[in-house]
Amino acid sequence: MWLFIFFYSSLILQKSESIDDVTVKEVTAGHLAELPCLSIDDHHRFMFWQFGNNDVIGPGNSLNEKKYNYEVLTGKLMIRGVSTAESGFYKCVSRGLFDESSFKIHSVELVVKKDWEDVWETDFETNLLRGLSAVMVIVVAVAVVLLIITVKRKRSQKFFDLEESRENSPARYHPNNTLGVTSTAEVSGGVDNSALDIDFPRVFKQMQKEQAMP
Repeated sequence: MWLFIFFYSSLILQKSESIDDVTVKEVTAGHLAELPCLSIDDHHRFMFWQFGNNDVIGPGNSLNEKKYNYEVLTGKLMIRGVSTAESGFYKCVSRGLFDESSFKIHSVELVVKKDWEDVWETDFETNLLRGLSAVMVIVVAVAVVLLIITVKRKRSQKFFDLEESRENSPARYHPNNTLGVTSTAEVSGGVDNSALDIDFPRVFKQMQKEQAMP
C-alpha cells in the first residue's frame, strides 16, 4: 500500500504543474498550525498533502489523526501542537475535475517559532549559560569581600605596629621642657643679683629728713 502511494505521488509530481509562489506560514511552537491549499480552483479539487519523507495525508490515507487533520472541500491542513520537528515544506496536490491527468501543486513552508519563555526554562544551552553567569557573579562577589577584608587587616596591622612602637620608645614622644627650666633659672639668677638690690627703707627716711628741714 505504501509503495503504491509513494509511486503514485511521484508520478503525480512529474506530471503536475506547480505554482511558483511559496506560501510561508509562521506558527509558535505548541499552537495549532493551519496550512491553506491554494492549488484548489474551479478546475481542480483537493487530493492529498505530501510532506517530509514522502508522507501523505488525504482521503483513504490517515496519518496520526490526533496530530493531523484536513478539510476535504478546502484542503486546509491542520497540525495540532506543532513543534520544530514539523517545520518544512508541505505540498498540496489537487486533481483536475474534467481531466484527471491534470494535477496542480501548491507548496507551503511551515516555520515554527520557539516560545522564548519555554526556551529560557527548558533549553539546555540557555540554562548552562544562566548557571555559568550565576557562578561568575558569586565568584566576583567573594573576591570583592576577600579584598575588603585583606585591606582592613593591613590597616589594622599598621595601627598596632605604630602603637607598639610608641610604647617601646616613650622618650621619643615626650616634650622637651629643658628650655623652660633654663629660662626660669636665668630669671631667678637675675633677681638675686646683689648689684641691683636697693634699700628702700633707707631711701624713704632720707627723703623725709630733707622735707622736714626748713
